[in-house]
Amino acid sequence: MNFTLTQKLNSVLKFLNSQRLIMIILALIFFSQLSFYWPGPIEKPVLFVSRQIPCCGSVYMKEAKALPGIGNFSKYQLAAPGFLCILQPNGDIDTLVNGANQTVQSLQLIDISSPRISYDARKVVFAGLKNGNYKEGSLSTKNAWRIYVININGSGLRQITFDEIPLDLNQFNPLATAVLTGVDDTHPVWLPDGRICFSSTRFRDIAMYNLTRTTNLYVVDEDGKNLHRITTEKNGADKPEIDPLTGKIVYSRWWRNFYWPYDSMHQQAHPEYQEGWLYKDGMTSDLNSVIEEQMFMFNNNAFALTELNPDGSGLKLFSGHYREISSNSVYGGSFDADGNFIGNWFPIEHQTESSGFGGIRKYFRGSGRRPVSLAGTTAYGNLDYYIKDPPSYGIFNGYYAAEPSVGLDGRILYSQSKDPGQDYGIYWMNSDGTAKTLIYDHLGTTELHAQLIEARPLPPIISDQIKDQASLLPPKDINDLRKDGSFEFDCRNIFYNSRVDDGIIAAPAIGGLSSVRFFASPLTKEQFGSLEMLNFPMLYNEIAVDDFGRVLEVGAPANVALFEQGRTSQSLGYKISRTGGGIMDGAAHVTGFNFGKPGQKVSCVGCHAGHSLIPVPEDPEDLFFHNIAPGAIINTSSSMNAPGYLIDKKNKHATHHWFTPESVSPQGQWINLKWLAPVYTKSVVLHNIPDTNRAQVKSCTIELYEDSSLSKLIKSIQSPNPLSASGTEFKLEKVLKIQSMRIVFNDVKGGIYHWNAATLGEIEVIGSIVHPNRFIEVLDCKGKAYGSHRTDSCGQCLLPEDPKFNDCLTSEVDINQNNHLDDLTIVPNPSNQKISILYNKELTATFTFIINISSGKKNLVFPDCHLGICSIGLQDFPPGVYMIEMNFGGQCKRSKFIKI
Repeated sequence: MNFTLTQKLNSVLKFLNSQRLIMIILALIFFSQLSFYWPGPIEKPVLFVSRQIPCCGSVYMKEAKALPGIGNFSKYQLAAPGFLCILQPNGDIDTLVNGANQTVQSLQLIDISSPRISYDARKVVFAGLKNGNYKEGSLSTKNAWRIYVININGSGLRQITFDEIPLDLNQFNPLATAVLTGVDDTHPVWLPDGRICFSSTRFRDIAMYNLTRTTNLYVVDEDGKNLHRITTEKNGADKPEIDPLTGKIVYSRWWRNFYWPYDSMHQQAHPEYQEGWLYKDGMTSDLNSVIEEQMFMFNNNAFALTELNPDGSGLKLFSGHYREISSNSVYGGSFDADGNFIGNWFPIEHQTESSGFGGIRKYFRGSGRRPVSLAGTTAYGNLDYYIKDPPSYGIFNGYYAAEPSVGLDGRILYSQSKDPGQDYGIYWMNSDGTAKTLIYDHLGTTELHAQLIEARPLPPIISDQIKDQASLLPPKDINDLRKDGSFEFDCRNIFYNSRVDDGIIAAPAIGGLSSVRFFASPLTKEQFGSLEMLNFPMLYNEIAVDDFGRVLEVGAPANVALFEQGRTSQSLGYKISRTGGGIMDGAAHVTGFNFGKPGQKVSCVGCHAGHSLIPVPEDPEDLFFHNIAPGAIINTSSSMNAPGYLIDKKNKHATHHWFTPESVSPQGQWINLKWLAPVYTKSVVLHNIPDTNRAQVKSCTIELYEDSSLSKLIKSIQSPNPLSASGTEFKLEKVLKIQSMRIVFNDVKGGIYHWNAATLGEIEVIGSIVHPNRFIEVLDCKGKAYGSHRTDSCGQCLLPEDPKFNDCLTSEVDINQNNHLDDLTIVPNPSNQKISILYNKELTATFTFIINISSGKKNLVFPDCHLGICSIGLQDFPPGVYMIEMNFGGQCKRSKFIKI
């Protein structure tokens, strides 16, 4: 219906009187100050909500108002009456739900939050609050927010989620039951298959900060059936969105773990809480005791973008860049057509002490790029607090922006407020943040969640593969951990590092990680709030790292909040492994929580902060050969900056580079790297600093040593040309086993500041922890690492899905004679470009026949062989089935492969 300003004021007054929440004088003052901005030009209708502006938006500034519906501080906050409206291009406003006029038809709704339009633009899903007697307070849950759907024309309002059947909460601390009683549902979004995903407190847990209820994601059919939980977060899962490119759910995940890493394994009870611990199982509840006093590395307390499939599988980080907590922090938003995330940034990242006062930034998938600011307050800057004494933490001078929604034309609708009163109106801006234009503002209320009413392309539909539904309550104790089954965690190479300038922190040093300890942290009877000394995690498993850097856990408890901690060997003190590449930026201790679904297989490399962003290589050479320089111990002949900057995986993204002091001649200066264990190296890459006009290495020498003391020189390499800022690679003729290396500067041009200096941007050493001859130990028949190895009845290296499986060869070629597959393996198989022949290192191949099985034609081939591996290009071979025959000192070895 059309809803005029006068009607809105009358409805608000009627609502306030019916609630007995306002005195007549205050009402007159309030309404006398209301003003109205007419809308700017729009071409399509705009859906939005209009709500009251709650008080008390920050614990640090009493004058500040709140931004309702956002974060732990205000997502359940009462801001009634709320109105779900449509702004028409001619300026008319149609009201779909009038929160000031409760009727049977309106289902007694008084407040509306977080509406989302369906892909066909015919329906709206939103969170609604019915009339009731609610306790005031920013952090208070209302236990009555539920999910509703309404047609875009205002008809067909219906409730989707309802009060749950009462649960027996006796497994929790009696002091916690009051906190855990009741549930709230909010932040709904349409899945491409028509179901609805939303955030809820239905799974009982208490987050690790400020006595906040844990939220998780749920999925439900539009008719309210098949309601089930898909995440098991310890802290929070809010604001789900759908990736338009993949169809996956991308949500804001509260990353927090207040069980901090500690080297010592001694146990000490907490002096104040009888059931609590100060030190236990290599962790501490005292942040001041964290390893090497590096609090900032472990005190993560922010929301980060995370993705998963609609059945809860496939959990991984969506966007992140090194350990930049503030830069990575994001709480909800909208995707653009390119798959970038236009998201909310708020200055108190955990959002339990304030509500709003932030801005909008563009976040990029993966780890290669930092976010870009678009509107509002998007950084701490010079800490220009709105109030200086006492400081208004989280509230800075400037204007504020929130709740972006990207239209099909790329422009962004969003809400903007000029001051901490947080009276938001609706604005347009271009995709780059320019041309900000006011569209609509009704002063005295806050207009949020603006979206163009337009049909959008349907993202890919991902069918559920995991059907088992999660339990309603967490496990009671360690014996109950696997009540929902288990999943498989497969870290393929825990020492794996991403490429230089990719924003993923370094893995632990090779030789510096011996085992991984596995912890579960369900809410148990000890905890009654957010007290770090209580409810210490359950250490349920410890697994040794094998020769290939693999950690395989086949029985990880499903649907339980989990985290891991890596330890060195006993000979190295059984300490927590450090990470960072020369400059410590963390440790092998997960500073948040993960979970897995029953029957799921989770594979990763590195398997630490952000490593889920790295695709798991199937080719063994790509899996085991990577940059191992960050795991080296480094020292230099002289330094102005820490030598660790040489192996921190940053060059063009670096804020610091290593260089020599003013009083030292750059010629003859050196850099030493050594590893805790021998490594197998095939190349070295040296990066000049990004500005080659400022300083450039014109000539240097690379020396490779067999031992860690740099006494047994294996090879010396001279650089023939100046080094490139993008990296100059020095390939070795064959893989060498080394344990240390030295780089010596021969000729340097320019320097840092006003003096000539030896300097480098980054060092890469491409190596493996195992010799390539051993790759065969972890290959399947297709040459994929850690696959299931199967052969057909003919003894051929094929998998059952291969069309040639059990297709035995004709009698024209005798495949059984001397066919020792243990000594001869072909990977990949099938192949279309190249095959690699892996054979017993004790044997030496002299020549090879390739036999076309269809024609019986034989071709003599001279492969490229070294260290037990031969490579043969297949470009000149037509598709078909071939037999390969190799001779080893009179012995004949045969095997079959397919050219596709």
